[in-house]
Amino acid sequence: MGFVNRFVDISTRSTPFRTLAMRKLLIRWPIGDYIVRLTAGAVVRPSYGLCLYQAAESAKALGFTSITAIEVGVAGGNGLMNMCKHAEEIKKALGVEIRLVGFDAGDGLPTTSDPRDVTYYWPAGSFKMDRPALEKRLAGRAELVIGDVADTVTDWEAPADAPLGAVLFDLDLYSSTKSALRLLTKTNVLPRIWCYFDDILGYPINAFADGSGEREAIREFNLAPERTAMRDILSPARVFKARNPEWWHQQIFLYHRMSHTSYNTNISPDKVQERPLAAA
Repeated sequence: MGFVNRFVDISTRSTPFRTLAMRKLLIRWPIGDYIVRLTAGAVVRPSYGLCLYQAAESAKALGFTSITAIEVGVAGGNGLMNMCKHAEEIKKALGVEIRLVGFDAGDGLPTTSDPRDVTYYWPAGSFKMDRPALEKRLAGRAELVIGDVADTVTDWEAPADAPLGAVLFDLDLYSSTKSALRLLTKTNVLPRIWCYFDDILGYPINAFADGSGEREAIREFNLAPERTAMRDILSPARVFKARNPEWWHQQIFLYHRMSHTSYNTNISPDKVQERPLAAA
C-alpha cells in the first residue's frame, strides 16, 4: 500500500505530475540558467533561493557588490548549507557576493511557559546542533553565531560593505522570533529586506493560527510605535503574479523600511517606462 498511497498523493496534487518530475530531474542534473531553474522551482528550497536572489539583485541595482543574508534557527544546518549553494549560484549569475550568517542557541529549543510559543507542538531541546560537524561542512563559507538570539542579535551589525538584504526565520517560537526580528531594525540594511518564515504555515497537527508563534511576533513587530510612525512594515510579499501558486509563496515577506534614505532610489531595469498608444 505504500507505493499506492504515494502515487495517489503525488498524482492528485495541484502541481502537475510532469512538473514535479521535471523539477526532480533538474535538481539531480541542473541545466540552464540558475534564475530559470529557480523561477521554475527546480532547486532545493526555492524559498531560500528566491529571497537571496532578489536581495542580491536589488543590492546590485543600488551599486553594492556584496550583501549579508541570515538564517535564524540553524538547527542541524541543512538550511545554512543550502544557502551556501544558492549563494554560489547567485554570485555566478549576478556577481554579488553573499555573506552568510547563522544564528542559533546550539542546544535546541529553550524551555518556555509562554503559550504563544506553541509548546504543545515544539518540545524543549528539539533541533540540537552538532556544531563541530556543521562547522566542518561549512568550511568557512558561513559564520555561526551561537547563543540566545535575544542576546546575540543585540550587538550584531552587517559589515559596512555588505548591507543586510535577507533574513530566513526558522526559530519556531514566538519569543525567539520576536527577538530575532530586531535584525530588521539594524542600521546597515537594504531599503527592502526579503524574509522567509518557516512556521507560519503547517499541517492540522501544528494548529498554527493568528495570535501565537511567528504570526504573533510579526503582528507585534508591525504595531511598534517606532514603525508605525515611520510607516515601516513587514508584509506578505505580493510578487508571484507570473507564477502558478506554490504553498511556500505564503511564507515570503518583505520588510519595507520606508524611512530608509535610499528607499525611493529607482531600481527598475527600465529607467524610463513608456507605453505609447497602440496603432488603430
